Amino acid sequence: MIIVVGIDHHTAPVEVREQLALTTAQLPVVLARLIEGPDAPLREAVVLATCNRVEVYGAADAEDDHTLHALVEQVIGVLHAYHGLSSDAYASLFYHYHGAAAVAHLFAATAGLRSMVVGEAQIQGQVRAAQLAASEAGASGPVLQALFRHALETGKRIRTETGIDRNAVSVSQAGVALARQRLGSLAAARVLLVGSGKMSELAAKNLLDNGARSITLVNRSSERARQLAAVWGGVVRAFEDLPAALCEADVVISSTAAPHPVIQAAHVQAAVVGRQTPLVLIDLAVPRDIAADVVDIAGAEVYNIDDLEQVVVTNVARRQGEIAAAQAIIAGEVVRFEGWLQARAVLP
Repeated sequence: MIIVVGIDHHTAPVEVREQLALTTAQLPVVLARLIEGPDAPLREAVVLATCNRVEVYGAADAEDDHTLHALVEQVIGVLHAYHGLSSDAYASLFYHYHGAAAVAHLFAATAGLRSMVVGEAQIQGQVRAAQLAASEAGASGPVLQALFRHALETGKRIRTETGIDRNAVSVSQAGVALARQRLGSLAAARVLLVGSGKMSELAAKNLLDNGARSITLVNRSSERARQLAAVWGGVVRAFEDLPAALCEADVVISSTAAPHPVIQAAHVQAAVVGRQTPLVLIDLAVPRDIAADVVDIAGAEVYNIDDLEQVVVTNVARRQGEIAAAQAIIAGEVVRFEGWLQARAVLP
């Protein structure tokens, strides 16, 4: 039986998701706990961990509802234990599906139907990376490898045959749209990008597409920041200069992989002194880059990844017709995959 157990931005706020967040480096340990040992809940496992979700996909031996319920509790327990949380800390926020419903959930997620920004393309690469990480860790077997391969094919088909990603915006695009909304125009705005990963790279492109002319990049690795600046333009400053860079910015977009906030209240308090207009800070990271108490500082406007949902409501409404077309494709692909699974079960 195929199952999925997880949380995402539909069921859990950012405060919970950041406590359960997993990096690529952490995946092998979690995968091992899911499949190794006599009490391991799963035969095969893949963990899909993004800023908006942590999902465990598994192939398991579950013949009845009682066994399935126990498996779900075990999987949640593994995630809680890894993060040092009590066994029932956020159990009520997890969803779980099995069989065809689990297959449909993955296909919909890969197509971007469960993303904060419907149809966003980044999830396709994240699904591929999750399967690769599980394969390298020896956690995925023939069932999940076939499932994820089929999910990627389905996602590609939906993007080809529907307009689900037409004029699509990623989370970083939504952040840039929010900055433009708050400032009116980005042409004269001094923009500070903190971090130089994929999200920052997308943000840099979107900023330029939206008229930004002054971009400063700050990153722990100055070499990576210089690489980004070479492609998209901008000035690079050392990570130690972050407090000073905040003072010179009108809008800050932060997306690092730091396990704790890198922008503290004291930094922002100093940066808003003497300002005529608010300092707009947009936090795209999970765990959050901007300390929680920054929201209390007069002269600073802080938006986190959950706030971006408001930016994309119009976009979601516009795509309802495309969602229906995508769901029809998913329904057919689920039947096709279930047929393969049943045929596999009766083969020698």
